[in-house]
Amino acid sequence: MIVLCDTSSILMLLRIAPQMFDDERFGCVTIKEVHKEITRTAKFKSKYPWTGALRAKIKPLPASKTNTSDIKLYHDTISTLNVDGVVDEKTERLFNLSREDMRIMACALGLGYFISSGDGGIIRFLSQQFPDDFKGNISPLGLINRWLEGKLITWDEEKQMQLAEWNENEEHAQPKDEITRFKRLTRRQYPGS
Repeated sequence: MIVLCDTSSILMLLRIAPQMFDDERFGCVTIKEVHKEITRTAKFKSKYPWTGALRAKIKPLPASKTNTSDIKLYHDTISTLNVDGVVDEKTERLFNLSREDMRIMACALGLGYFISSGDGGIIRFLSQQFPDDFKGNISPLGLINRWLEGKLITWDEEKQMQLAEWNENEEHAQPKDEITRFKRLTRRQYPGS
C-alpha cells in the first residue's frame, strides 16, 4: 500500500523515519507541490528548524507519475466542484480548497492511493464527493503503528520526545483508536493523553 502524505503528516513522520521516502516498505510518497510547501514556507523553517537538515529526504514523485490523464481529469472535476461551491455535509459550509489541496486530492484519486492527512476538510470532501474512488485516510500515528507492527522502526526515547514535541506544537490530534494501539505496541503513554 502506498500513502500520499501532506505537510502535516510529513512533519510528524520525517523525524521518526527519515528513510520513509527511500524505502518502499514504508509506503510513503509525496508530490512536488507538498515538497515546495515544506521547503518554501517560512512558518516551517521557524517552527521546525530541523526541516532544513531533512529536506533532501523528501523526494516527490516524478512528473511522469503525477501528470497523467486520470489525474488531470480528477483535478479538473475537483476544481469545477470547488468553483461551483460544494457544501460540507458536516459543517454545512462551503468547502474552500487550496490549489495544493486540489492537487493532492487529484493525485491520490488518480493513482489510487490512500492519503495521510490531519485536514478534516480534505478527508470529508473526498469521502463526500468521491466515495467509490477515495481509498481512505491513514493518520500519521496510524502509519507509525503500522511501521511498528511491521518492525520497520523500533520505538525509543528520542522518538517518544519527537512525538511529545508534535503534541506540544498543537498539530493535528490523532485518533483515539490509534492512540490506544500505540500504547499497546510501545507500552508507553501517548504524549498529552
